[in-house]
Amino acid sequence: MAWGMHQPSGLGDFFPDGDYVGWDEALKSYYDNEMSDEEKASMRMSKRISYTEFCARHRLDRGPLKPVECPTEYLTVKGYKSLGDFILLNSMLLGVSTAFKEIVEDMEPGIHQFWPLKILMPMNKVYPGTYFGLRIGQFLDTFNPDHSKDGCYNIRGYEEYRGIAPIKKAITGLAVSREAIGAAHLWREQKVTQPDYFFSDALQARLVGQGLRLPKHFQMKEV
Repeated sequence: MAWGMHQPSGLGDFFPDGDYVGWDEALKSYYDNEMSDEEKASMRMSKRISYTEFCARHRLDRGPLKPVECPTEYLTVKGYKSLGDFILLNSMLLGVSTAFKEIVEDMEPGIHQFWPLKILMPMNKVYPGTYFGLRIGQFLDTFNPDHSKDGCYNIRGYEEYRGIAPIKKAITGLAVSREAIGAAHLWREQKVTQPDYFFSDALQARLVGQGLRLPKHFQMKEV
């Protein structure tokens, strides 16, 4: 069975409250001094910079990120003793622990994009765990509405689906195609906006088997 996960909604160990250090300034300098008119037009930023568009590149199928698009420091508003191994950061960007990164890279080498991400805390403290930013680099179309339960999803637009609350019912009622998943282990869906992240049985088993702390996730039906 595949596993689906909604992005964490409440602030805490899986969604630390904070913001990036120096990233806005780096993007503004890149926009002013390095981006071509063609690049600005392609990202709908011909008249002014849009930080939203830069953040969207982390979540959508728009190719690998440039180094400037990868924030390297995240400052929390309070101290944290035990962050999860898969965390949501401001603007819906992702951070993962070294252990998570190593498992994913072992199972799917070269598919996903990782970069070092330092977690800073107040009083000049640095979170002791090593983290990496993550852009999931695999986008699949596995959702099968014909075998999904009525009432667990709605249609938001042309062939765009969204699981609806309660979260467990919204995930366990969805069906995905085993054939479309193939050998994939970590992916986002092309036509499903929630759940947000998808794991294979094999990946989920390795993550949980090594004691990694993950946000709530639930099995989906494969057909």
